[in-house]
Amino acid sequence: MTASALERCVGDPRRFVEEHWGRAPHLHRGDPQAVAGLLDLGDVDHLVTETLLRMPGFRLVQDGDPLDPSTYTGTVRIGGRSLERTVRPDLVLSAFGRGATIVLQALHRQSGPVARFCRDLELALTHPVQANAYVTPPTSRGFDVHHDTHDVFVVQTHGRKAWRVYRPLVEMAGPDQPWNDSLGDPGPPVLEAELRPGDVLYIPRGFPHDAEARREVSIHVTVGIPVTTWVDVWRRLMRRASGHRPFREALPPGWASDPSSTAGELDVRRKELVEWFEAEVGEELLSAMARSFWSSRRPLLAGQLSQLGRVDELEATTPVRRRPGSVFVVEAREGRATVFLGMRELRMPAFCEPALRFVAGREAPFVPADVPGLDQASAVVLARRLVREGALEVTSADG
Repeated sequence: MTASALERCVGDPRRFVEEHWGRAPHLHRGDPQAVAGLLDLGDVDHLVTETLLRMPGFRLVQDGDPLDPSTYTGTVRIGGRSLERTVRPDLVLSAFGRGATIVLQALHRQSGPVARFCRDLELALTHPVQANAYVTPPTSRGFDVHHDTHDVFVVQTHGRKAWRVYRPLVEMAGPDQPWNDSLGDPGPPVLEAELRPGDVLYIPRGFPHDAEARREVSIHVTVGIPVTTWVDVWRRLMRRASGHRPFREALPPGWASDPSSTAGELDVRRKELVEWFEAEVGEELLSAMARSFWSSRRPLLAGQLSQLGRVDELEATTPVRRRPGSVFVVEAREGRATVFLGMRELRMPAFCEPALRFVAGREAPFVPADVPGLDQASAVVLARRLVREGALEVTSADG
């Protein structure tokens, strides 16, 4: 059985969550085969030299500073229209030869293997996941010491790179606590490691770090996790506050001239806020946030054109399976069965719920005739609809 993306990153997921998640760096010495096919030198060469990369999906960095895009981009014409800030492979390769690091931004939007790896992590963590790749020439470095405001998994796929991780100067740094040199000296490293293909380094947000390639080209994929925090929960809650009439009342005239005169009323409003807060905070709030999360996942639809051509062939005994990496979350509400498929949802009659939950819980291939709660004709209609939506795919009996 193929290991999950989280297992490939940390080895033992349960121990990782208990001992490291959000708290401490973690080094996993992995098998090179575990990351084979994720991103190798040939993949980078293809993207740079054979595709039309554009800013901001690409940049070059050297000695800690971004290079001026005008030194490696130009304008091309497509269909009589100008397309600016497109990458010029000749200039990129020349800069790379002089020590510049290639940065492939939002790689999960450009690479199928990386997209599937990120989605596997998303399904396990239920936090958003994104990916950039860094291709560094021998003995070069891309960035100075800094911390990120999101957790990262550094997945080494080619060559070797030396990493240093330091104690945090800002614990659990978020978007409101970006890195600044004025934070001071982080002191000696708390972790030093040379990553080889298959190795994965987990760096929680707020831990400063830097890296340098060895005597060969280094490629690593930085998988970023901009976690959902309790601050996000409270912000979502406070957006609801405007619906509560007393909170929309104006402060008394002249309050800014004598703020202390409003202290008594402030105390009243504070008590009202606590009461309102206690009434509003509950499972429904987190459920609404969960719906937002699932509804914003981009569907993975590789091969869907071929699948659409097979829909009419699908019968009660045709093997199908849930598309790998697909979002398929079933929720019963408002007297209907709702399926979140990532950036879209299906609303079906309540009697479809058992069938949909069967699909949601099924990893292995099955045939429509196996679906509970529906006659065969209805099961075929449902299966065809789910294939058209990219949630199921027609497959062979052995998967």
